[in-house]
Amino acid sequence: MNTTLDRTFAAAVERELAAIGTRRSRLQRHQRHVRALAIGGGSVALAGALAGAAVVAGGLPGQTTVTPAGDPVSGSFRGTAAVDLGPAPAWADRVILDITCTGHGDFQVETRPGAGSSRAGVTWNCAELMAKDKTVHIKDGLLPAEGGTSVTITTDPGSSWSVVARYGKSTTKPWGVNARGETYGVPNDNGMPDLVAAQATNGKIGYTRNSEQSAFEGEGYIKVYESDGETVIGWFPIANDSANLGTPPPVPAK
Repeated sequence: MNTTLDRTFAAAVERELAAIGTRRSRLQRHQRHVRALAIGGGSVALAGALAGAAVVAGGLPGQTTVTPAGDPVSGSFRGTAAVDLGPAPAWADRVILDITCTGHGDFQVETRPGAGSSRAGVTWNCAELMAKDKTVHIKDGLLPAEGGTSVTITTDPGSSWSVVARYGKSTTKPWGVNARGETYGVPNDNGMPDLVAAQATNGKIGYTRNSEQSAFEGEGYIKVYESDGETVIGWFPIANDSANLGTPPPVPAK
């Protein structure tokens, strides 16, 4: 599985915040017609997995802050079920979900659509989650349909799970713009910036150029820049989990 700066991997934010500087990912998102993942402000992550990385990446341009509000609703279910949250407040723009698997199976949740997409969703398999943490946190769940009060979690008939859900609201910082006119920051509801936040193999936080990622084929390293889009500070690996890329190239002298 690639955990690169894929344009269709909306949480390129959470992709690298949940597994920043690594090539691993516990969850997959796929772009498609029925359950298409779009670039959202959003996010799915193993609950608790962001604690350290979020500190590193906090305050990046384009970052979306989600604030839970209202009373949470909880329950335990088996198979596909609708979770009733009551009428959505006027200020709500999303649903926040903590879904805990108590069995096995594939799960699917609709999320807020991103730029250029009408629908979005996230899927995962409970068997692929870390044994000690079966909870998935989704902070960009799609609001109930107009006039409705519930959201649906789709899963296999025999899958057992529990959920804590509540409405939320969000604020998004603007992307930065460098002297070259390039935007930089993290993906959000507006799409992808030209330079996407990432951590290089040497530990430095910088940005990879989205166009270079899109054109890259195979496995190897892409450059990590400062926000100016010119100064190279490190390299970001693009590879499957089993690949051995060897030592990254030296960082060009300034």
